[in-house]
Amino acid sequence: MPVFARTKLMMEERCITLRPRLELSFKGPNPQNAYNKLLDILTHDIQIPRENIQEKEFNWERGSENEKFTAKFEIIKDFDKYSYMFLEIEMKGNIKPSKEFGKEGDMNIVVEGMVRTEYPQDTTWERSFLYEIFRMFYHKVFYQDQRKKYIENCRDWMLSIQSELKAFFNLLPKSG
Repeated sequence: MPVFARTKLMMEERCITLRPRLELSFKGPNPQNAYNKLLDILTHDIQIPRENIQEKEFNWERGSENEKFTAKFEIIKDFDKYSYMFLEIEMKGNIKPSKEFGKEGDMNIVVEGMVRTEYPQDTTWERSFLYEIFRMFYHKVFYQDQRKKYIENCRDWMLSIQSELKAFFNLLPKSG
């Protein structure tokens, strides 16, 4: 969980540096099913507790021939006392009736992720120069390698979300 402090030192690093956003586009039958599949991937594959998945926006314009939907999520996965993964996922799509599939349309999914490390600085000791020297020493000597592992985990999970959704929509290239 993020550190709950009035003042804190926060470091943030993107999980994927060159292109920090993973995007997936799909056109075909039942794109709205990606919503439940995404929740399944997050809770079962990555093992994020459901209470750490916040649905920040959900909108479904029903009634017309072309239905539109939007969903935005903020996800937190704790690593340790100081660091956690923060994912933002946005889904947008259009659906229309289909005789063959029931519904068909298109959808776009964007996944962004970062690793955040927060050190509280509420007390006089935590704001002192001596504490800052100890914290910097600890961070550089012991904790920096651990943060790199967390960033690798975050990148792997983002790529896993992308590949699982591609497999769900049969977008993976066929071998052979």
